[in-house]
Amino acid sequence: MPGSIADDDEPLRRDAYANAMAELVAHIAHEVNQPLAAIAANANACTRWLAAQPPNIGEAQAACERIVRDAGRAAEVIAEMRAFLSRTAARREVFMLQAVIDEAVARAQPLAQRAQVTLRADHGETPAARILGRRNSMRQALTHLLENAVEACGATTPREVRLRLLGPHRGEMVVEVEDTGAGFPPEFSERMFEPLFSTKPGRLGMGLAVSRSVIEEQGGRLLAQRVGERTRFIATLPLDEGAA
Repeated sequence: MPGSIADDDEPLRRDAYANAMAELVAHIAHEVNQPLAAIAANANACTRWLAAQPPNIGEAQAACERIVRDAGRAAEVIAEMRAFLSRTAARREVFMLQAVIDEAVARAQPLAQRAQVTLRADHGETPAARILGRRNSMRQALTHLLENAVEACGATTPREVRLRLLGPHRGEMVVEVEDTGAGFPPEFSERMFEPLFSTKPGRLGMGLAVSRSVIEEQGGRLLAQRVGERTRFIATLPLDEGAA
């Protein structure tokens, strides 16, 4: 009906949808730009090593290996965002949680070094934990949690992010990521997992939404907790039923 409330709301809905899509595209571009920038830097380095007299083949080969690694990461970002948006089921496999944690820490370490944040992982005495799920997705989810914690440290002192692996307990493992940042308002404990919600200037707020989606798809849970002035993310993951 002309002039109805529904008609009046339609332009607002279209604008909201367009704004959400614009922010989502910007987020994907931001996530992909990081490995692409690394690829460009390593390609330039490879060119310099090959142009040296004599050429440094070892360094050039190492740069090429980093290019392959970062190209794979860019492809993973696209695949994970596509799975998140379409909610399509992906192939599940049994993987060692400790190995995926180590990979996530290695990926987050360059950001931590640039931000002068100490990043530590503690799972030395934990029994081997076998998880059934999407290995690449879990690595991306943990990387998001670690990078989010690094960025949350801001200008605080000390500047530390610590990951702890706890368990097994009742067939589950617990991954805790804690930072020394200024914490978050209690009312944001759930909102921070909403797509496109962020308290950080210039960030679009998809990383935590993706992390929770990935962990819940694998039968786990992800929540945020204030510990004094610190923030702790707690991910609970079920062990593979065939694990000893």
